[in-house]
Amino acid sequence: MTQNLPRFPPRPSDTAPLYPADELMKLQSIMDNRQGHLPPPPPAPPRRAWLGKALALVGVAVVSGFVWWVLQPSEPIDKPVAQPQKTAGEFEFTTVGQLPEPVKDSDCAAHATGQTQAFFKTTPCLQLTRAFYTAKLQDGRAVYSSVSVVKMRNAEEARQLRELTQKDGTGNVKDLVLDKAISVPPLTTLANGGYASEQRGQEVVIVESDSPNKGTDALAHNKEMKRVSADAIRLASSFGG
Repeated sequence: MTQNLPRFPPRPSDTAPLYPADELMKLQSIMDNRQGHLPPPPPAPPRRAWLGKALALVGVAVVSGFVWWVLQPSEPIDKPVAQPQKTAGEFEFTTVGQLPEPVKDSDCAAHATGQTQAFFKTTPCLQLTRAFYTAKLQDGRAVYSSVSVVKMRNAEEARQLRELTQKDGTGNVKDLVLDKAISVPPLTTLANGGYASEQRGQEVVIVESDSPNKGTDALAHNKEMKRVSADAIRLASSFGG
């Protein structure tokens, strides 16, 4: 009795069918083509190159900001420029060419009359500052004002001086026309016009005003000159002290 044993090597009929060589080549070509259509992955940038670019951008921003700051004007162009403030008043006063700046003296007795001069001899002032102004009345007439600032040693002495000069017939600090520092013909003094005074601590402001062209009404003229003198007191703030 015989057995059917497998034979080695197996016969072609005993194995799986083989693909022809040309088919295998076609399949390999198809696979190669598909791989060729896929975009290659971008190479990762080196870490050092990325860091260098970042630092360069920061540097450009810093330099640009500095240049912008330097080129900016120190003040906004449309910002209003501060202007000196002028104290408002009824009259507009200006200085005269003969005496454009105030004059100062420490001897008040030498520039005073009557009882006021006697007061200064016993109670000396610290300083006398006087200035001269002119203004126009509504009718066009010129008026002149002598503004005196007397600085005493204390407020009590200033009070005594002001009370004395407010009384009639007690004399006063000489106006600049009477003291011959200013010539305004035909006036020889401003004492016949209008008087006004004010105490500011240890200082007394004394103003006398008059016009060469007086009206026919002496009382009305005196009242008008007092109004000018009262308005001229504010001028002492620009030179007193």
